Amino acid sequence: MVRPLLLLASFILPAAALAPAPEVIRFRDPVTGRGITWYKSPHHEVHNYYDISPWSPAGDRILFFRFDAGVGDLKALGTYPGSLWMMEANGSRPVQLVSGLKGNYHTGVSQFWGPGGKTAYFTGRDGARQTGVVDIETRRISSIVTPAPASRMTSDGRYLSIANPNEWGLFDISAGKAEMLVTRERALALTPHKELVKGPGSALQNARFSPTSDKALIVHRTNEDFPRLVELFVYDFASHQLSHLAAGLHHPGWRPDGKAILFVHRDPHENFQSIREVEVRTGRVRVLSRDHVPAGHPSYHPRHPHWILTDCYGGPMGYGLALIDTRTGRMSQLVTIPSGSKPVPPGDERFPFRNWGLWMPVRPYLNEPRPVWNADGSKVLFTSQESGRINLYTVDTSDLE
Repeated sequence: MVRPLLLLASFILPAAALAPAPEVIRFRDPVTGRGITWYKSPHHEVHNYYDISPWSPAGDRILFFRFDAGVGDLKALGTYPGSLWMMEANGSRPVQLVSGLKGNYHTGVSQFWGPGGKTAYFTGRDGARQTGVVDIETRRISSIVTPAPASRMTSDGRYLSIANPNEWGLFDISAGKAEMLVTRERALALTPHKELVKGPGSALQNARFSPTSDKALIVHRTNEDFPRLVELFVYDFASHQLSHLAAGLHHPGWRPDGKAILFVHRDPHENFQSIREVEVRTGRVRVLSRDHVPAGHPSYHPRHPHWILTDCYGGPMGYGLALIDTRTGRMSQLVTIPSGSKPVPPGDERFPFRNWGLWMPVRPYLNEPRPVWNADGSKVLFTSQESGRINLYTVDTSDLE
């Protein structure tokens, strides 16, 4: 099904003045000794997501959402006023790109870089179906309205991923047309777990392009707060084939070569959680970790995929970041600073679901670190609320081989 571009509008904003640079504080993690850079800010500031890089393609700038100064306590399901910003990767020359937006603590305004770092995309002022595009140099803002919210872009910059709970597809930016490629009914027809989707309803979510943009992974889940089924499909753009790969998972992500997908698996009988990998071609599943992994957002090192990075929620790893060496299956701490050293009200109503009610303790912070590698794996950006505000941090990982 092809739908036309509904709206394209543009206007010029005055060139933004440079704002005062954040205080950049460098220190070492008290446990691991890792070098950490803190972009200290009195505002809450967030990047988008663990699989969407805040670094520009050249690696020299960081894109982020800054909540307005008057925004204090954040709730998981709320949206709050703020603006889209970028700064140099060393923390200098912060620039406000777009003001008058409303973002959430989890992904801001779902901002991501366009091709070559010349533009940035974000959820527009007029609802989730409006995608804003800002030219980095001129500050010209244009708006694209799509038949479903847009969240990601193919590596060649031609297509946006668009989705609602019932269908997923592509939006051709130059042609201004959308084509919906996968429906929930198609996933229901293919699932080997039909007995689990009777009654509660289900939804498609979290479609993610492979590194070579020839495939996309799509999550299909039931709608309960404690979902009975979360499963993974892969769509092949060349063959138009949709394949079922795995179930009993959350937070999947592509291996850098596009041949396998990482995910977190929870054993419902033992409440034991492991990191697993499924091969796209064969469907073969391999367990990559030995210890219980209280993880939320795992990803492969971009150059050395035997290293897996994740944030952790309680247990021996604390509330920081951990590395898993898949050659041994062992997990070790990378960053320990979000350790709950200040008394903070526990996370709000979303987190019993996030914690599955059983196997993770109540989080001391609403913040989720959601770590993301830079292009060569020499740094990791994450967030921490240890200062009382969600701020951006980076940690040096240049020694990993």
